[in-house]
Amino acid sequence: MLGLNLKKIIFLLLLIAASYSSFASDIYIYEDKNRTLSPEKVKELFIAGEFKPLPQGDFNAGFTKSNFWLVIKPSGSATEQNLVVGNAHINRMEFYEANQGDIQLKYQTGDYYPFNQRPVRNRFFVFPIEPKLNSIYLVMVDKHNESLQLRVEILSDEHFFQRTSNESLITGILSGITVLLILFGCFLFITVKEKLYLYYILYILSGTLWILADKGYGYQFLWPDSPEFASLARPIFNCIAMIMLLEFMQVFIGQTKTSIFYTPILIVKLIIGLTSFAFLIYPEGLYQYSFFFLGLLIFLGISTQVLIAISLVEKIRQNNIQAWYYLISIFMLIVFSITELLIHAGNSGPQINYLSNYGIQTGLIIEAIILTFGLAHRFNTYKNEREHLLLEVNRKQNEMTERIIETQEMERKKIADQLHDDIGSLLSVVSLQLSSLLENNRKSDSMIKLKKAGEVLETVSETVRSISHTLNPLAIEKYGFKNAIIDLFTNINLADRIDVEYIIIGFEGNINDEKNLINDLYRIIKELVNNVIKHSEASHCLIQVIEHEDCISIMVEDNGLGIRDDNKLKNGIGIENIRAKINYFEGHIEFSGMPDGGLLINIEIPLKSN
Repeated sequence: MLGLNLKKIIFLLLLIAASYSSFASDIYIYEDKNRTLSPEKVKELFIAGEFKPLPQGDFNAGFTKSNFWLVIKPSGSATEQNLVVGNAHINRMEFYEANQGDIQLKYQTGDYYPFNQRPVRNRFFVFPIEPKLNSIYLVMVDKHNESLQLRVEILSDEHFFQRTSNESLITGILSGITVLLILFGCFLFITVKEKLYLYYILYILSGTLWILADKGYGYQFLWPDSPEFASLARPIFNCIAMIMLLEFMQVFIGQTKTSIFYTPILIVKLIIGLTSFAFLIYPEGLYQYSFFFLGLLIFLGISTQVLIAISLVEKIRQNNIQAWYYLISIFMLIVFSITELLIHAGNSGPQINYLSNYGIQTGLIIEAIILTFGLAHRFNTYKNEREHLLLEVNRKQNEMTERIIETQEMERKKIADQLHDDIGSLLSVVSLQLSSLLENNRKSDSMIKLKKAGEVLETVSETVRSISHTLNPLAIEKYGFKNAIIDLFTNINLADRIDVEYIIIGFEGNINDEKNLINDLYRIIKELVNNVIKHSEASHCLIQVIEHEDCISIMVEDNGLGIRDDNKLKNGIGIENIRAKINYFEGHIEFSGMPDGGLLINIEIPLKSN
């Protein structure tokens, strides 16, 4: 019983496997070295047994000057079938249906014809087959003077759709990664505006176009009505990609004319450019001397990789980190590129299907990803250097600003000293003289005028003294910041115009060494109190000045009229002066009205750390 069940399971697995495999049709091949055979002669040779079977459907002729004929004997299945020739670049193909006595040309297609002549819209050559009794199909394949690889299969519609979907998925993933890399390069170029990232974009873009051309998607979607360009697209985009690769490498690792490899690289770039130009102006030469051009492209490709490798070694000896990124990336591209080139040249052993189809593309993607890490490293280095430079510029600007403020303070002190010592003393003398005159003069009118003059001079003297103290708060130098503020509030309370309640915490340590800061703090507090006295009509004012570990906070609260005109409050000259001082010390100020009237002002100024 167990053996019977095992046989059933194996049978079911074989059925499932058969549903995903190609039909068991017979495929045969014959080489037409003179390229002169007719379909009738081909049929005779097939009947005579001159054809060789292709049991696996794989054929690698390498570089050839011959045409090849395929004969397909379809299976007896009634399911619709498709002959799939897995090569996107065949110059000419003729598809014949041969019955008992009749040979009919059904399709003529290839890269020499517009894409819409293909019977099935696919990057490969796909021909519908009707499984008829005693019918065979003849296919002429012409790719002389070029490298030829074939994978011939007969697939059902379902299997063909599944196969092409998988291949499209792989190409889509590779192309999607490439698009992301191009977008990343565009972001870097827009951000930094350096030609390195432009070369990177052009290199990846030309490589992408080469991928599309090589896989047949370019002819299918981009230039379907330009058969003359179908065969030129791959070598032209290959040449452009090599030039961009060299340009990008030189800028990426910082290679200059002083390098001994600069001139050889320049020569190789010129040869590649001339080769690409020759393809454009003399496309017939690509077909007549295709073996020469194929060898030239292989030589230029290897030369490009060798020059890049030795240039990187030169830079690595100079401790260039970017060269390490490039060396690792180029190693992957060299391995995959040589593998695929050898397969297409027909010099390899058994074909490796993935490498023969996606070798260079995979190497290009891996190389681009590694280079992207190198670009990101270079961008971060550039960003850090830029930030360091900006910090250095800001530091120098702050130093310059501090020197300007120190100069202002010195000038203010000089003016204050002159006002106090010169003008103040002179006004005091005048006041004394007038007082003496008043004591000796008996005329009533003169007495009144002289008395008024004395009052004016006394006012001038007080004003000059006030200006002097504002320009240079002498009390801070004599008694310290905290005592100077207390003295200011005490004098205000003595005037009986407003009751000032104050709380002062801290200011016992090194804060007094920050001369510019404490002088401006004194001026800010004095200006705030003056605003309360002049504009708020308040009877009480609470002021808190607190020194924290990392900042100084000032709070001014009154019971006055509050906010009547917000624009006037925040944009007045006095407030603007206060705001300018606070902004210089990177602080901030907030205004808020009280529910029962009055105004609350909060100020916070950070303290500089050592």
